Amino acid sequence: MFNNKLFKMAKFNGEVTFKVTFKDLGVPVGFGMTNAIIFHECATQVGLKSPWTKIDKRYKDDRFKVEIIDKKINF
Repeated sequence: MFNNKLFKMAKFNGEVTFKVTFKDLGVPVGFGMTNAIIFHECATQVGLKSPWTKIDKRYKDDRFKVEIIDKKINF
């Protein structure tokens, strides 16, 4: 994304905790993929919070609420 020779980059370590809540999400059950589908849908909504996302904004789903609960970032 950035050329390290042109920009001085700071190196960060940390952790960010997101909370994703959803309501009325229809998911098929009985074939072992229920959790995977829910996790994928939640992760997609988290990704859509970024202004640089390559995920089409049309995937924004109003049934989901994404919050940043905690962040611990150090350099």
